[in-house]
Amino acid sequence: PLDPTHPTARLRHILTDAKVAALITDGSVDPEVVPSGTPTIQLKTEIGDIASSAATAPRVAVSKDNTAYVIYTSGSTGLPKGVAVTHAAVVNFLTSMAREPGMTPDDVLLAVTTVSFDIAGLELYLPLVTGARVVIAEREEVIDGFVLLLHMEQCGATVMQATPATWRILLEA
Repeated sequence: PLDPTHPTARLRHILTDAKVAALITDGSVDPEVVPSGTPTIQLKTEIGDIASSAATAPRVAVSKDNTAYVIYTSGSTGLPKGVAVTHAAVVNFLTSMAREPGMTPDDVLLAVTTVSFDIAGLELYLPLVTGARVVIAEREEVIDGFVLLLHMEQCGATVMQATPATWRILLEA
């Protein structure tokens, strides 16, 4: 996962290092970021083609040891490094979090983390595997405590995880 607000050099490094087969984007990624020859699927302009394509995914053999996704480090010690997360690790993490602190089909999780941060996997997948609902906040909503508080109330959020800075602006609001 990439955050299009990150610096161009970081994004280009990740795309090159990961040797991506294709990039799926909403169009907010600068074309200069994309390595030459990398196919790009523009969701906003190709939505019609996507909607008219087959509704079932191809069957693919997957084992618990296969990589589910790769998340890149902050790069604070140099270049960002890709960390492969296996299916087993994701399932173990989600299973333990569903149990403690817990989540039920009645919960609504307000996701406030950028998808390029590792905890975003929890925010997106945990509600889906427990039958709960996930509401994804826009970046503009997350940086303003008053707007975030209003969004929490309007969506009926029962669960949210956030950085200390986000909790601070929310408490101030």
